[in-house]
Amino acid sequence: MQKFIEADYYELDWYYEECTDVLCAERVGQMTKTYNDIDAVTRLLEEKERDLELAARIGQSLLKKNKILTERNELLEEQVEHIREEVSQLRHELSMKDELLQFYTSAAEESEPDSICSTPLKRNESSSTVQNYFHFDSLQKKLKDLEEENVVLRSEACHLKTETITYEEKEQQLVNDCVKELRDANLQIATISEELAKKTEDAARQQEEITHLLSQIVDLQKKAKACTVENEELVQHLGAAKDAQRQLTAELRELEDKYGECMEMLHEAQEELKNLRNKTMPNAISRRYHSLGLFPMDSLAAEIEGSMRKELHLDDTDCSDSNHHKRVFDTVRNINQIVKQRSLTPSPMNIPGSNQSSTVNSVISSCVSTPRSSFYGGDVSNIELDN
Repeated sequence: MQKFIEADYYELDWYYEECTDVLCAERVGQMTKTYNDIDAVTRLLEEKERDLELAARIGQSLLKKNKILTERNELLEEQVEHIREEVSQLRHELSMKDELLQFYTSAAEESEPDSICSTPLKRNESSSTVQNYFHFDSLQKKLKDLEEENVVLRSEACHLKTETITYEEKEQQLVNDCVKELRDANLQIATISEELAKKTEDAARQQEEITHLLSQIVDLQKKAKACTVENEELVQHLGAAKDAQRQLTAELRELEDKYGECMEMLHEAQEELKNLRNKTMPNAISRRYHSLGLFPMDSLAAEIEGSMRKELHLDDTDCSDSNHHKRVFDTVRNINQIVKQRSLTPSPMNIPGSNQSSTVNSVISSCVSTPRSSFYGGDVSNIELDN
């Protein structure tokens, strides 16, 4: 160790000398002298680069040396620990040997009075027998210790055997319990799987029913929408029908009023005709029947008689006929206008109360379609009344 330490000290001295050469005062003097010279500055820079390289190398070498020294230190520490262990072991052996020597000396001192008269050869034999006896005693002690340890170990083995048997029984019981639980769990799993299959089937069936019901709901919603649309249309038609019914009832009332007026005018005209005929032709009925009885209808006398009656009738009732014709033409014109308006309005086929108006219109049209036919009808009725 001293050799290694001295070599390290020599190397450190060499590094210190080199560092002092690098950082000497002469280099500073050169820097001050050659400050204005470019070549000198470049040379100094090159020298500085060299110095830096040298310092880096020195640092690397120092690091390597430091690593080597640390490794050596660790090795030396291990060697020291190993040597300490050896020293402690040697001390223990020495103490054991010392105890043996003390035991031997004590045994020899005890055996000295018996062996005073004996020869030196016997002393040697006695010393060997003492050693053998001591060795035998130690072996007996070891044997007893081993027997005691064997008994203890056997008792521990029996105890462990009983414990292992109990543990095995417990383990077997646990295994049986686990098997039973597994069987029960398998049965439960089987029942649960069956229930799950049934529930899945029920769910699938319910899903199908739900889809079917949803389709029915969609269809019913469509039908409900269609029915609502139809209902709205029917409500609109009903409102229009009610409006038409109201209009027709109002028209019916107006037509009834006009029909009453027409009937009153007709009755007045018939009464006027009756009065005029009674005034102008008091004997017209007897002559007519007489002439009809005397002359045939297609004879010349009947034609002359008819023409004479017409002339007399026209001469007498010129003024009254003109007024009557005006009234009749006015009523016919009004009725034709109402019929035209009626034809422009929608036909109330299914409206209640429309049959009455149609019958009234048919009666009015039948009665007032041609004024000449109504006029002659009035004549015929008058003739029937006269008869």
